[in-house]
Amino acid sequence: MVTASARGVHGRHDVSERVAVDPAWDRRVWVVDDEPAAANLAAELCEQGGAVPTVFRAPLPYLSALRDAEPPAVIVLDWRLEHELSAALFLATRHRHPRLPVVFWTGSAPESLPAMIRADERTRIVDKAAGTSAFEDALAWALASTQAA
Repeated sequence: MVTASARGVHGRHDVSERVAVDPAWDRRVWVVDDEPAAANLAAELCEQGGAVPTVFRAPLPYLSALRDAEPPAVIVLDWRLEHELSAALFLATRHRHPRLPVVFWTGSAPESLPAMIRADERTRIVDKAAGTSAFEDALAWALASTQAA
């Protein structure tokens, strides 16, 4: 697992050029979750699914990476971060990368998330209580939709 502090910023290159050089590049997943156990589980599930996770345990490092680095294939967001909701992170992600798949992995009821998130065709909401297979299915969908784009 790679953490945000250990990760270098990728240079700016065309996506096809990056994939040709590093086939894992198009399977990078950024996980934003401030709960260590949940973040580690998400990273482990990503690795088991053939993805390369980077964990962000706070919003600011994520927003910096979103601004300065090549985007990953998928974003995994926890809806309830310790001091805030991740709606601002979702909006920032959509602003910079409107087609990027987002998986909300949350302990909140899906109905409690805003309609703009529930209706977003590039977003899947997964209840943490649904178990790991629901997360794995959403991750597989997101990675497949990235490759089809």
